[in-house]
Amino acid sequence: MFLHAHGPGIVNTKKPVSTLEELKGLKIACHGLSAKIVQALGAVPVAMPMPERYDAIQKGVAEGGVFPLEALKGWKLAEVVSSTTLNYGSAYTTGFFVVMNKEKWASLPADVQKIIEEINAEWIIKTGQGWDEIDKEGADLATSKGIKLISLSKTEDERWHKLVQPVLG
Repeated sequence: MFLHAHGPGIVNTKKPVSTLEELKGLKIACHGLSAKIVQALGAVPVAMPMPERYDAIQKGVAEGGVFPLEALKGWKLAEVVSSTTLNYGSAYTTGFFVVMNKEKWASLPADVQKIIEEINAEWIIKTGQGWDEIDKEGADLATSKGIKLISLSKTEDERWHKLVQPVLG
């Protein structure tokens, strides 16, 4: 029916990271594709699902994680990190999809299919806006809690981007 994705998965850590050298060797909670990105950037991937990250970072099993800004609020990760690196040139995202059984779709009358397509067109926009809004809420929470938001210099961001290109293609 339609595709969507969460906001950029970026580096969130207990200590500030503004260079690859500062990231090198840090244990970073991640999973799937993000583990390959973490490794390409020189950090140590600590594979785990999102529900385990709070405890892992709090207890020092990981020194940070890669996730979207929204997770600072939604997963309460702002309680355990103190710095967010806005590494957009090397960020990942996870795609999601809304589907319907193809045979069931084909069995629907054309007027009903048209209505569903119109609803999907509306929800494509609403879903994207929703992800944007919760990322903004995460950024606002970070600012209110004193989490340092670090923008990489253009040169540094290009260094990070170059390292993840073999992973992201």
